[in-house]
Amino acid sequence: MVKISVGGYDEGEGPSNRIPKRRRDDEEEEEDQQTQRTFEIVDPSIGTQEHEDHAPPNANTNGAATSSRDRSIPIFVSDPDVLDCCICYEPLCAPVFQCENGHIACSSCCVRIRNKCPMCLMPIGYNRCRAIEKVLDSIKMSCPNANYGCKETFCYSKKNEHEKDCIYLPCSCPHAGCDLIASSKELSLHFSHRHVGSGTQFIYDKFFTVIFSTDQKTIVLQEKNDANLFIVHSNHEHLGNMVRISCIGHRSLAEFQYEILARYRGNTLILQSFTKIVQGQYADAPSNGFLLIPSGFFGARQLKLDIRIKSQH
Repeated sequence: MVKISVGGYDEGEGPSNRIPKRRRDDEEEEEDQQTQRTFEIVDPSIGTQEHEDHAPPNANTNGAATSSRDRSIPIFVSDPDVLDCCICYEPLCAPVFQCENGHIACSSCCVRIRNKCPMCLMPIGYNRCRAIEKVLDSIKMSCPNANYGCKETFCYSKKNEHEKDCIYLPCSCPHAGCDLIASSKELSLHFSHRHVGSGTQFIYDKFFTVIFSTDQKTIVLQEKNDANLFIVHSNHEHLGNMVRISCIGHRSLAEFQYEILARYRGNTLILQSFTKIVQGQYADAPSNGFLLIPSGFFGARQLKLDIRIKSQH
């Protein structure tokens, strides 16, 4: 169930009579605040009469003067997908169009389907659905990552855009056996305090050494100063080892440049690349951008690498 607060139509376009609504008691309000996904419609044109009747003019419940009143009405929507385009399944945003039978679609989909409704084959893309647009403009949604520290609220149509750049997207702890899920910042602090010594510490711009056994797939790195977490991925293939370094962090974080040196019997192989920023499950190694370390650089069933990760300053 998704909590949604609906305020109605603005500019006098709503119903002529306003039905009084009872305010939720304190226990219900506290329970609602714990809902993972919260929508709040902020259109002030329809309000709760009980709040107006009992609250003094220009004063809030704490007695402080205020110029506006909370007019939202909490309701529940059992299927939040009704706010998504039924064709591309992305959140609807204005302009929203409807066919003569009331089926709706976003403007980009109307172009892709050549203005023919996929539900009834009637023309679509010419008549705006103003009612849905008003609802979308009024909805304010809390971030799905609110439990991990995000305090942002935004229009429902901006949901995907926000989630893509949200710095609080949860990540899994890379330590074996630890099931902690937290934001990348909290995860770095957690790893520093709870898993001291389990990862290889390093300093930006200086070479350090890691050693892979033939069946080892990952090594966790942590920078000593900013505590950023990195993962060295190694996949053994017929021609050698495919190596890639990723950084656990939010997508707005800039990529780090790194160098890998492999030495064996007087031969030196120098490879350069940029880290892949990863979120969520750290074990999901990047699907591309691997660097190949030929089998000839293996010694005593081990792969020894000298790595330097450059700072972003």
